[in-house]
Amino acid sequence: MIPIDTALYLSDYLLRNGTQRVSVAPDPEVATILNACRLRGISTIITPDATGGAMLAAAESAVHGGTGVIVTGSGPSAAAVATAAAQAQIERRSLIAITVEPDGDETRVAARRTLDLRALFASVSKGSYRLRADNARELVPLAWHLATTPPRGVVHLRVYSDELTRPAAPVRGQAHPPAPPPSEEYETLRRRAADLISAAQRIVVLVGPDAVEGRAETAARLLAEQWGAALIVTPMAKGAVPETDPAFAGVYGALGDYPIVELIEHSDLVVAFGATSADFVRPWRTSVPTILLTPNGPDPGLTAEVTLVGPLNALANNLPRQAGAYGDGEQRASAARRGIQDALGHPAPDAQPITPQHVIAELRRLASADVPLAVETDLVGLVAAQLWTTTQPRTFLMSNGLGLPGAGLALALAAALHRDGAPVIWLGTDTPLAIRSSLLAHVRDVRVPLPLVVINQGVHLDLLRVQEHAGYPGVGSEYAPLNLEALAALHGLAYSRVESPDNLTGTIADAFTDGRPSLIEVVTERDYWWRRG
Repeated sequence: MIPIDTALYLSDYLLRNGTQRVSVAPDPEVATILNACRLRGISTIITPDATGGAMLAAAESAVHGGTGVIVTGSGPSAAAVATAAAQAQIERRSLIAITVEPDGDETRVAARRTLDLRALFASVSKGSYRLRADNARELVPLAWHLATTPPRGVVHLRVYSDELTRPAAPVRGQAHPPAPPPSEEYETLRRRAADLISAAQRIVVLVGPDAVEGRAETAARLLAEQWGAALIVTPMAKGAVPETDPAFAGVYGALGDYPIVELIEHSDLVVAFGATSADFVRPWRTSVPTILLTPNGPDPGLTAEVTLVGPLNALANNLPRQAGAYGDGEQRASAARRGIQDALGHPAPDAQPITPQHVIAELRRLASADVPLAVETDLVGLVAAQLWTTTQPRTFLMSNGLGLPGAGLALALAAALHRDGAPVIWLGTDTPLAIRSSLLAHVRDVRVPLPLVVINQGVHLDLLRVQEHAGYPGVGSEYAPLNLEALAALHGLAYSRVESPDNLTGTIADAFTDGRPSLIEVVTERDYWWRRG
């Protein structure tokens, strides 16, 4: 075997397993990995904001189903990565975080070797391991295996910079853990699930993001059709069920979902297919018996009478096709959809002023069916989660309820990097742009139409909504609106301002044909749209 150094072995392994780009926070210690990526043709995205870089790496997993990689030094940037790693771990995103420390010579004093990185990452990863030249050929495959095996998650590798230049030692053994034997309780649980299904009269099938990750959304839809069940999805699984399907009822956890909550309560069985409580914007609270099909094991946030663990397609094949009665799922789903439209209704499109519903409707009308829309987990995103119509998985991109501000922007950027000139849309408020403006430098460099459509209202909507529902005065919920024109100019983005329905359509159409990223500021009516939901 021709000896290659550890950094080149690491880059080769990432490339063989489909990694096209690595996020890197600048630090003197990462130079060896940067050079190895250059030699092997792996793109690097350099971002001074380590949290944003890690969010972008995790977005690679969310958008494309791959494994994201973030490389940083061992000082403050490592702590910043841990913040994003917590979100990735909750969302079960496959992410490898590599922190490079000054060389391992203990006689040298390294001021930055003060953080206990193993302890820092302990609660936000599946494991933190010391990477060395003598274990790289066993540990790197193990890290990849852990990150990609359900439940997917974050794996942290700590490495001294001098280890990266040493030859990677030959393989000495197999680091992968043996596969666990089949559970003795599985057949008992399967029979219990079959009994519940066979007795049920009105079933609801709840489709979650693990169904998309496991390419099992078709199995969920076929089961629902056989049972005459209504279909609902969670925000991160939006698109797993084509919203033209008559059995589709809506999005649980999105704004205006009270008809869906009623639909669940008037059912006698819920089959949660690849669902995870990490995707619940609202807590899961129902007395209706629930069967959870998951690749990840029991979920404490999703109480279920029966939990079946394994590959989702295989689990679906072991369930009965006949329920207690052929349900009226399509009729119940239709009633829920009408209720959602009533909750989120808005004035005619030519009325003044504009509402976010108008913006969402116009974006949907002008964009082709496969154009991804990325949103933040805020009120604008939760309206879009309900009203944006999609028929394909991974065309609606959203983080979970604990998503960091700017997570939607990272998702949009990750999608744009793979779109080969086809457009991507981001929709949100000004707050994520203010917090995560460093990502705008990378937005500028993508060569696709990427309109950033900003609802700039100068108000913390979530806080204001709670205050008004509780009858409190709006203290601390308003702020001076961000100067988006100046922000766009700073990052070299085209800028437009929309204040009336008359120029909304033309501005959006121009953004799609311009061939470059742009920032569109939309001045909307602040009081009407979100209070309805």
